Amino acid sequence: MKRTIPVIAFLLFSFRAIAQTPDTCVRLTVADCIDLAIQNNFELKNSQIEIEKAKATKNEARAEYYPTVSAQALAFDAVNPMISFGIDDIGNALVRQTLYNLYTQYGPLLGLKKEYSFIQNGVMLNAMATEPVFAGGRIYNGNKLAKLGIEAAEYQAKIKEDEVSLQTESLYWQIVSLQEKIATLDQLDQLLDTLDKDLKGAIEAGLAMPTDQFKVTVKKNESQLNRKKVEDGITLLKMALAQYIGVNWQTMVLTDTLGLEATPETYYHAAPEAVAQRNESHLLDLSLQAEKLKKKMTLGEALPSLLVGGSVNRHTILDNAKSNAMVFAVLQVPITDWHKTAFKLKKHNLDAEIAENNRRDLTEKMEMQTNQAWFNLEQSWLRISMAQTALNDAQANLKITQDYYEAGLVALSDLLEAQTMLKNSRDELSDSRMEYRLNLVRYKQLTAH
Repeated sequence: MKRTIPVIAFLLFSFRAIAQTPDTCVRLTVADCIDLAIQNNFELKNSQIEIEKAKATKNEARAEYYPTVSAQALAFDAVNPMISFGIDDIGNALVRQTLYNLYTQYGPLLGLKKEYSFIQNGVMLNAMATEPVFAGGRIYNGNKLAKLGIEAAEYQAKIKEDEVSLQTESLYWQIVSLQEKIATLDQLDQLLDTLDKDLKGAIEAGLAMPTDQFKVTVKKNESQLNRKKVEDGITLLKMALAQYIGVNWQTMVLTDTLGLEATPETYYHAAPEAVAQRNESHLLDLSLQAEKLKKKMTLGEALPSLLVGGSVNRHTILDNAKSNAMVFAVLQVPITDWHKTAFKLKKHNLDAEIAENNRRDLTEKMEMQTNQAWFNLEQSWLRISMAQTALNDAQANLKITQDYYEAGLVALSDLLEAQTMLKNSRDELSDSRMEYRLNLVRYKQLTAH
């Protein structure tokens, strides 16, 4: 009895877990998967961090507009005074002897010392504030360059988001396509089971040969192997998608189907206008702007700069404490840097020319890429049309062949071949619809829509 109770408890727990399994399934549309991928993808998280870094750089550059305030404190105690001077330090012997005679006669009476020393210990305090008035435009252009850095980081994050979305949809539709192939295999297995049952009766009645049933068995084994391959493919793709979106693959249920979208003409955009709206084009424009700003900053290094400021200080170096304050202006004019700056400016001109050439080259390539994506979309739409026609023909062919087979006008091999043609036609239609889906997503991304 004691051993029976744990067994019953285990069975009840197992039954409860099995009963709850459907409730724990996560039903996902392709839009759900994309949202989850964007939330959980580590590369996208890093892209957001890069944006925050760019913003921090912008704030750092903005701080150059504000005054710089510093404070210093110095305390010291020297072994010997830093300044020491007496009669013995006078180089002229006649003067030294004369002063020595006067000191001997009057010094003690007047309280004078033969030697005086200064600055052996003390404390110095200082506070200073400076404000740049003109720095050759380097502060202004540096802030504009930092702002471009934020825009570039945002565009790069959008590009990465498009890549994640495309990869997510690719995995999603591949799984859906394989699931439709499972449905096709189910229909084929039903036909084969019916045929196998009919053959058994025909063989018993002496109307069919046992070799016919062997052919059906071979076909059923082939279908079973194909089913195993498809199921394994679904499992692997689900695991890949689950890792991408952060969901347990065993609980995923994909709800979208490969229903047809609108015709390609609905989504058409001229390549030049589409390329101009792409994030990659904006990045190329920012690259050219950045080179121009770098040139201006280099030019600013050769221009005069003006700095104003003020300071207050207090020290106890001498016998009594002293305080002081002052304002100042510093004008710095580079004189020998013009020759070096001229070569730097030439280098920036060349870098800007390279950036312009790259922009034109990549723009032309992106236009070619957009046209190629459009051609692929049209071809996949044509493939769907051809696959649908082939499926209709395969269905009609199977019906005719089945009627002829039942009438004894065609062999079993013809019927099995017709069933295989129907399966292949359905698989082709599923593949072509998946291809159209992926080509459409890619084309929408390339046209920024």
